[in-house]
Amino acid sequence: MEESEWIEKVKNGDLVAFAEWMDIYSCDIERFAFQYGCSPEQAGEVAEDTFREVVQLMKTYVNEDSVQLELYKIAIKKFSDFELISPIPSSILTFEEDEQLHHQIVQLTSEEKLALILSQFHGMNDEEVALIIGIPVDDARRRLTAAFDQLEGGNLEKRLGFLGKSYRRIRSSFRKEMVFQGPVESLTEVRIEKKSITKKALFSWIAGVVLLIILLTISVLNSEEYKKSSDEKYLARLKISFENEMATTFMTLGLVEPKGEEQEFYREMYGHDERQQFEKLSKKLQKQLTNNEKINRENVQKQYEEIMGNLEYPSEMVAKLLKKPLTDDRASSEVFIKAYINKVDWISGLYRVALYEHKGVITEELENGMIDVEELLLKKNTYPEEIRTVLGAMGDQNIGLVKESEWDYFHPIYLENEVGLAIRDSIHEDFRGYLTFLGMNPFNYLAIQSGSTLQQTVDYIVELENTLLVDQQEDQLYQNVLGYYNNVFYDRFILNEDGRLTGSDGKLKKEYRLAWEKLANTGENSPSAYIMQQIVKEMEESDWETSDSLERLEYHHLYDAVGFAKRGDLQLFTLESVMQESDNEVAVNNPEYIQEVERTYVKFTKGHRLNALVGVKPVVILGVYLYANEQEDPKTMWHLTNRESLSLTLKEYVTTWRKQEYQIEKADILVEEVGSNVLNGVPLTPISYEYKADFVYDGWLILDEGTGAWLIETAPKVIVKQ
Repeated sequence: MEESEWIEKVKNGDLVAFAEWMDIYSCDIERFAFQYGCSPEQAGEVAEDTFREVVQLMKTYVNEDSVQLELYKIAIKKFSDFELISPIPSSILTFEEDEQLHHQIVQLTSEEKLALILSQFHGMNDEEVALIIGIPVDDARRRLTAAFDQLEGGNLEKRLGFLGKSYRRIRSSFRKEMVFQGPVESLTEVRIEKKSITKKALFSWIAGVVLLIILLTISVLNSEEYKKSSDEKYLARLKISFENEMATTFMTLGLVEPKGEEQEFYREMYGHDERQQFEKLSKKLQKQLTNNEKINRENVQKQYEEIMGNLEYPSEMVAKLLKKPLTDDRASSEVFIKAYINKVDWISGLYRVALYEHKGVITEELENGMIDVEELLLKKNTYPEEIRTVLGAMGDQNIGLVKESEWDYFHPIYLENEVGLAIRDSIHEDFRGYLTFLGMNPFNYLAIQSGSTLQQTVDYIVELENTLLVDQQEDQLYQNVLGYYNNVFYDRFILNEDGRLTGSDGKLKKEYRLAWEKLANTGENSPSAYIMQQIVKEMEESDWETSDSLERLEYHHLYDAVGFAKRGDLQLFTLESVMQESDNEVAVNNPEYIQEVERTYVKFTKGHRLNALVGVKPVVILGVYLYANEQEDPKTMWHLTNRESLSLTLKEYVTTWRKQEYQIEKADILVEEVGSNVLNGVPLTPISYEYKADFVYDGWLILDEGTGAWLIETAPKVIVKQ
């Protein structure tokens, strides 16, 4: 509704129009009062008094300025009725940095403060600021400049942006019903001569007016038309608020939110889930409006705040943690560190794309192909503004740059510095292994730091292991850390690649002896120690030349040992494989088979590369396919299927996918029959299972000739349902 229409309707006594318009602007005026220095309660009263005055003056109001600007003028007059609060209680604004900046703003002179607040937090231009304050435009500009000059600290614009976001999260104290009490109270102040009207008549008249206004207000606020119109406005404001917060969030990160077709590519990155959740909430609310159902705003606000709370930057999470450490809170420490690592990973995914898009710009700054990351960061101010913004924002989130020889552009990497040490000291010791994982490993889990000494590697293994053994959630992050822990142990510590473990005499090098002995003595329930004890014992018996256990040790064995340790059965672990090469059947409920399926699933889902399936037996591939269905992971099921037998793209498959009700746990054994079966000359193997002494054929696998991996050719249709 245009302001001129609103004014005309209110002049004609349309309180519905007034209440709708008040819904739109009350939050702005209340926030304005708090920013000036009022307490939250006082700010609510300022907004109530402001709208109360507007409704009383509308009959004589002259629209020389916009009504919105007039609201700010009236609010400023009300400030003098309250004693300003500074500093504010620490519970109002979440971050200490916001409290400090707010305190500095409140201490400015009135005109400097007003110029800054209206300009920075309410989007007013110089002319509008001057009009509201009642000073010339040039004076308004000078007041704004003076305000900036007095605020301490660097990155002021960014800090003001953070503060503005915190202001929007303060709970409202505005009471709409109080606005309609003002006109009634003012009537009691009218002096009426006794001979014109008796006291009894006066009281009767006032009581009648009070009753009339109460009835009118109740009628307006309870009418179905008003409720629906008000809820529509509420939903519209909620959508605007969400878009503004998303834009501010990405701007602070030096990025632009992916939109349209890009969203599919960025679906596992920062902000995607939050937008999906909000759109789902919006559709639900719109459906309620269509069905003339009342919106529960308190419930909606809680959902909205929960969604937006997930958009905290890693730096914001650290600030909160340091303000309230979780050293003795095991459960909260787990929640924090997993959310923090996931957020760093998601944001780094966006930075990785941004760095790739600007790889030509950064490469041009290098000389003779040499890479010096520190020098690159020092030179960042010579780059175009867009890439400077990205690099600066990365630093704020404790993310730097790394470049390996096989990459032709820079990647983001979590920096090992005082930030990580502060986090480590502020969370429960059981979950510090996750921080070790984050600090020692570039994103995407691409490489192991070769600069670490063997003794440091032992410490890394032990800390990662301690966290893995106590974490019962076994979520995706757990699986990532488990895989990395296994890589460090096997590739960095055990694998004798190019003879690097042995000296010219054929014996194990002294530094490896010391490291192996150290790891073998780390604890009774340590999977890595249990394996190393057998290897070290045999090496000592052979004068450090050979070990049968070392020869039998395979990549998956440490995975298996962790599973045994978590069940309290580490003493039952052996280095024998769950399936020998000659086996063609496996018991479905064999714990070792289940572990091999889960381990293969984790390994394959890291990039869905078929090379990860090379050497894996068909019954295990089928198990991974069924496990992916149980995890509701259609993406992995699509990648496990032979492309030539698929008629759908990945996007089409995921969109139309429905979970199958397989009951594999009711079967007794799975059987693969690798033999003479072929399709167009390519080997096939049927899979059958035994159920109640009967064998049922249900699914075919085909050999991928390019990689040698088995893939699903015909998906199972039944799996037990009999």
